[in-house]
Amino acid sequence: MKICSVVGTRPNFVKEYLVNLELRRRGIREVLIHTGQHYDYEMSRAFFDCFELPEPDHHFQIANSDNVNFSAQALMDLASVFRMEKPDCVLAYGDVNSTMAAAIAASKLRIPFAHVEGGIRAADRYNPEEINRRVSDVLADVIFCCTQTDVKNLKTEGYESDRVEFSGDLMKDVLLVTLKKNDIEPSRGDYHVLTLHRQENLTDEARLGAIVEGLIRAGQRVVFPVHPRTLKCLENFGLVDLLRDSQVELRKPLGYVDFVRLAAGADKILTDSGGVRREAYLLYKPCIVLIELSWFPEIAQTGWKVLTGPDPERIAELIRNFEPTGTHPNLFGDGTAHRKIVDGLVRRYAA
Repeated sequence: MKICSVVGTRPNFVKEYLVNLELRRRGIREVLIHTGQHYDYEMSRAFFDCFELPEPDHHFQIANSDNVNFSAQALMDLASVFRMEKPDCVLAYGDVNSTMAAAIAASKLRIPFAHVEGGIRAADRYNPEEINRRVSDVLADVIFCCTQTDVKNLKTEGYESDRVEFSGDLMKDVLLVTLKKNDIEPSRGDYHVLTLHRQENLTDEARLGAIVEGLIRAGQRVVFPVHPRTLKCLENFGLVDLLRDSQVELRKPLGYVDFVRLAAGADKILTDSGGVRREAYLLYKPCIVLIELSWFPEIAQTGWKVLTGPDPERIAELIRNFEPTGTHPNLFGDGTAHRKIVDGLVRRYAA
């Protein structure tokens, strides 16, 4: 059995970690393809080292200028590799452009495509990640879901039940392993952690300015590991000096373990990330989502997450006062998603 696994962004590396180990443990041949969507291989080597991933069998040097051009080039490059490798299936994760390109290329070549983390839905169908996820689900031969809500979404949309499997969330698996391996104990500290990367927030000067104003108005310590693209937008809109004169601490981007350690000691998590909002929940952190995209609405339903638009006063008030109002049910499986996903692949595609 041969599997082509496609990665290209930091969340992909996290999700690939335990799947890769499980495939190796079972002696299954995996061809690892790195598109370079966010990082070329040299820049992402730290992530590969952190997660004990082997060097990719194929890595592309595609200029990530915009969603359309990157997706088109990735589609052609992936199709070329799939033709050469002739895998039994193609596996890809989440909602990034690399995943959608893999789904289209594999399906055009009549190779079964497995989509990990499918079924998640938000109302804004023009959101880039929403487009990628919906296309990938439509083309997938099998869809592995993080939550029962995701399974229900696919059932409501008419997906055949034999294409949908509840695996639980790979991010939970990796987080549990990381906490144990590094002796990290979550606790409520004296600072908050912020991540901000979604293009709706970064490219709209009014939105970004309102978020910054809310952070400053809150008057509380916020640790902000800043992605280079985010920093560039802050600089372009003249917002960096405002932050540096406040209690917001700008930091360089962190590796996965360092970020988990930082988040585990935080009081609250502020983010526009789909992944970080799950990590916040798993770490028992109140989460303030700085965008009106309600992926994983079940977290909000438990009272552990709240969404806000670019309203400075509301953002400041939530930072000061938001606290969970409900219980903390298990939403993301039992920590064995990586095994269940490999079980599903073997059951379906092993000769």
